[in-house]
Amino acid sequence: MKIEHQNVLFASDFHIGHQNVIKFDGRPHKDLQEMHQSLIDNWNSVVDDESIVFYLGDFSFKDRGSAKWFRDQLKGKIYFIMGNHDRMRVVSRLGFDRVFGDDTALGGATIEIKDDDANRGYQTIVMCHYPILSWNKSHHGSWHIHGHCHQSLAKNPEMDWYYKRKVIDAGVNGLGYTPISYTELKKVMNSKIISPVDHHE
Repeated sequence: MKIEHQNVLFASDFHIGHQNVIKFDGRPHKDLQEMHQSLIDNWNSVVDDESIVFYLGDFSFKDRGSAKWFRDQLKGKIYFIMGNHDRMRVVSRLGFDRVFGDDTALGGATIEIKDDDANRGYQTIVMCHYPILSWNKSHHGSWHIHGHCHQSLAKNPEMDWYYKRKVIDAGVNGLGYTPISYTELKKVMNSKIISPVDHHE
């Protein structure tokens, strides 16, 4: 999928309706109501009606009733990548603009964003709910964005070698509970290295 502008953002792992995620992630919210409203406000502060947001999975958790209400508050076109806590029977009713993957959460999406600084004028981004060790065109500077880990791998010193590469965990608990824009993501990725781990060089 080619995108001819840079009004694109990324996020994952809201876990709407998941009381324990506040404790597990150390989220700065006193309860679910405060967490939900904060996530909505933060989203709409950076996303407008013309924005495209790639959401990399785990939208809600058990409390399916809150999911539709929450989705209806969000601006922008949302392209949804299935996570391990997402179920197609729920996600398909939430009004996302496109859904990638299925209940296995093994699907993903590859996009190319128009960027004159990038290889051949487009930045390739490979997305999946789960982190990938070797992804397409990594040896040519493509980026990998994932969710699922809630920043646990990114904070693990033993994984420094992985996150020095052009990889980022889009879990909102590591991004100020706000989607990250392509512009901000580019600044992060420009500080990282191209380091193939297989036969691609």
